[in-house]
Amino acid sequence: MLLLQKFQKLYSTPKLLKVKSFYFLVFFLYNCSSIPLFSDKCDFPNQALEPGGIINLIKNDINHNLLNIDYLECGIGNNTRIIAPIPYNSDKRLFEVLGIQIEEKSFRNSYIKITDKKFNQISKVDLVRIEKERKKYIDSLEREYYATNLDFPLLTPTKGITSSEYGVKRFINNVQRNPHLGLDIAADIGTPVYAVADGLILLSENFFYRGKFILIGHDNNFKSSYSHLSKILVKANEQVTKGQLIGLVGKSGRVTGSHLHFEVLFFNKKLNPELFIQ
Repeated sequence: MLLLQKFQKLYSTPKLLKVKSFYFLVFFLYNCSSIPLFSDKCDFPNQALEPGGIINLIKNDINHNLLNIDYLECGIGNNTRIIAPIPYNSDKRLFEVLGIQIEEKSFRNSYIKITDKKFNQISKVDLVRIEKERKKYIDSLEREYYATNLDFPLLTPTKGITSSEYGVKRFINNVQRNPHLGLDIAADIGTPVYAVADGLILLSENFFYRGKFILIGHDNNFKSSYSHLSKILVKANEQVTKGQLIGLVGKSGRVTGSHLHFEVLFFNKKLNPELFIQ
């Protein structure tokens, strides 16, 4: 019921969506549910059975009643497909029960040195700020936007050189931190940054770690984010179109040099951006 109430409180729902839950038994006796979305259009990228990838299968080829994650049903009739995220740290057993084998993938280590004391010895004031920003970010993830169709491939958000790929194991000042769940594109300060698809600006803020940061909500529970900007050119609740200029590359927040940190989220799971862009 709480999950259904969540969908009833969506910020903007001009497109009618059907929502339902499936209850099932996996590994041991407990009840849980997944909530699928529905869309006639279905041009998602090809299936990539790896951490940060997606499931993309004909509905009749998969027992979706056993799928213990939120997913999208798209297409019509016999061409209806199941599209689901494969999170970086997902339990492979959740997919094995469906007969799906998630491929092993090794990710390289990355060692970064941060010398700015602001980020090495975080003050109490900044800790309070970080917590407020975390809550604001989580609240923004709960908002959805269903007014436009989502076209793939996504536009590449800026011109530059890939400096860090998805899944890299990060060590900051020799201390292991969370894995890098985005794509870093190194570019000069002031390089244009574009919206990768039509959407709604859910967040336009200056965060402690992310720096100047934009979060865009797209169709079908898909989102994109843009961090470490030098300038933000859009405001929260503004509608944007694919290819629209939204900001400029910078080095705000916790960084070692100018770049764009770009993320894609599907059902709020951070996936490998390179699977979705041109």
